[in-house]
Amino acid sequence: MSRHRAGTAVIEKGRKSVDEILDAATVLLAEEGYAQLSTRKVAARAGMRPGNLQYYFPAKREMVRALLDRYLDRSLERLAGRIDDQDPSPEARLRRVIEGILGDHASETDCTLFREIWALAAHDAEVAKAMADFYGRYRAHLAVSLWSVNPQLEEGDAKRIATAVVAMLEGLSLFPNSNAPRFILQPPQVCELVLRLVHDSSSGSTAK
Repeated sequence: MSRHRAGTAVIEKGRKSVDEILDAATVLLAEEGYAQLSTRKVAARAGMRPGNLQYYFPAKREMVRALLDRYLDRSLERLAGRIDDQDPSPEARLRRVIEGILGDHASETDCTLFREIWALAAHDAEVAKAMADFYGRYRAHLAVSLWSVNPQLEEGDAKRIATAVVAMLEGLSLFPNSNAPRFILQPPQVCELVLRLVHDSSSGSTAK
């Protein structure tokens, strides 16, 4: 999904260079924000000349979009892996999914990065589209996990509950676990709340 020039990063050396660029950009975006990010700073952090970086990403925006694509794809891969866990208990798998998502939120760097991406999406239509696609797939994955816990849920109900759960989990990402105020729910409490919501929602009971 990365948006660097067609034909680059095909050989191993190219792929390695792209990953080094995106790793450096990720750190700098989280530390300094999009407004302070520059290809020159990223090149210095990645240990290469600016001209080498621009071979892969001619403009800062292209680099950030590639960073976003990679970050969101990795997030969805982790989510799908947790949902596909071989534990025979659907409830245990759902707990693992929720705890894993909340565990990702414990990274202050990741939380800061995501807030920067949200802010950027407000001003960049392509970033906003990528975010919308990410959350659409995120909700779809989670809806499957919810439905496995309560097969009586209709597809529409599972999607609506998944939307509410995603909103709650993403809201909690505003408060990294290490600095969470006392009123913020802890992972076991969140798991119990979601399971209660899923079990208490019989077919057709949620708002249409």
